[in-house]
Amino acid sequence: MSSRAFLLAAALLVAGCQAPDPGTPGTVLSVQEQKPALTEDLLRFDDDNLRVPEVAWKIEVELDDGSQVIAIRTGARRYMPGERVRVVIDADGALLL
Repeated sequence: MSSRAFLLAAALLVAGCQAPDPGTPGTVLSVQEQKPALTEDLLRFDDDNLRVPEVAWKIEVELDDGSQVIAIRTGARRYMPGERVRVVIDADGALLL
C-alpha cells in the first residue's frame, strides 16, 4: 500500500471515531434575574471582607424533544430568548453549554 493510500485510510478511520456530542439541543424560552438569598454574613458590614452577591439568571429552555428544563447560571455570559443552546442534564440539574 502506498503511503498516500495509507494516510487516507488512517484519516478516514480517525474521522469515524469522533465522540458523540454530550449536549441536548434546545431553544431559550425566557431569561429572568434570580435574586440571591442574602445570608447574615453578606449583610454584615466588614471593611476587610467586602463582598457583593453575584447575580444569577434563571434560564428556561425548551429541548428539541418538546420537554422543558430550567438552568440557573451565574457569570458574564448572557443568554437571549430564541437563542439555540446545548443542555447537559444530570442529577444536579441542567447545565447550559
